[in-house]
Amino acid sequence: MNLFITGGTGFVGKSIIPMLQAKGYQVYGLARSERSAEKLKAMNVVPVLDDLTALSKNTAEALSKCDYLLHAAAHMDLTYDKAPFYQINVEATKNLLRLAQENGIAKFVYISAAPVVPGSPIVNLSEAEAGKGLPKDLYPKTKAIGEYHVLKANSATFMTLALRPPAIWGPNNHHYEDLLANVKNGKWKWIGGGHQVLSTIHVKNLANAVLAAFQSEKGGEAYFVTDGDRRSMRTTFEAILRAEGLDPGEKELPRTVAVVMAHLFGGIWKTLGLKSRPPVMPLMIRLMGTEFSVSDEKARRELGYENAIDFAQGVKELRE
Repeated sequence: MNLFITGGTGFVGKSIIPMLQAKGYQVYGLARSERSAEKLKAMNVVPVLDDLTALSKNTAEALSKCDYLLHAAAHMDLTYDKAPFYQINVEATKNLLRLAQENGIAKFVYISAAPVVPGSPIVNLSEAEAGKGLPKDLYPKTKAIGEYHVLKANSATFMTLALRPPAIWGPNNHHYEDLLANVKNGKWKWIGGGHQVLSTIHVKNLANAVLAAFQSEKGGEAYFVTDGDRRSMRTTFEAILRAEGLDPGEKELPRTVAVVMAHLFGGIWKTLGLKSRPPVMPLMIRLMGTEFSVSDEKARRELGYENAIDFAQGVKELRE
């Protein structure tokens, strides 16, 4: 079984590839540079040198050898610079879909994101209950548009499916570098005390969801996938930080103050056209200062998704 993956050298890709290989998949991976190609080779992945935003015959030839495709690459950042979000999360996804269809891919699985649904707070939300509009922030908005095109392309001969993970965690997660730095510098504060529920998914559980997606006969559907339990944001991140040998402390930032700050900085950054990361933005408040919990009952029922690891095991793994 041959499988093509984008984002293979990222946090999610590096964690999922070994589990795919253990199930018998020969993996081909998109590599933007020779350095990325070497990383893929070290994981026994066949590198395909190409740029996601300008795919060439290299990708087309590799796709023609594969039956499955996992699209895990994305632009995820906390900025107001629209161009890379639309270029990578929307246009590149549409182009990859076209090439996959033209070159005989049987199943296309898209790593979407739980925040693609609009609204806040989100409380134990199911797919059927989700609103139909687009979220306001650039990352979830462009991921939602990409997801729309993926699911729209589903057919009897080209099955597509989207997985919607919430906050992804696990060893060597570079997305938490800013969090760790703020704690080390004594700048970390719990928004609203941090007691609001936040759905999460360990990267190994996400890998299990990917395997279930490829093994299922489902197409044209989106699925929330989580660790399957309910935990506060503070419980989760305090455990992760302490596993890293860090004490997050007890400092708190009232949610109302955080909201005002987020919109103030947002206005400044948009007005001046700044492309750097602001200290705080509304997306942070939506995901970390307000309840954001989703139900993965549909994925467990229809895909046969099961956990590979529970929260206590995941924290133990971080310590070790």
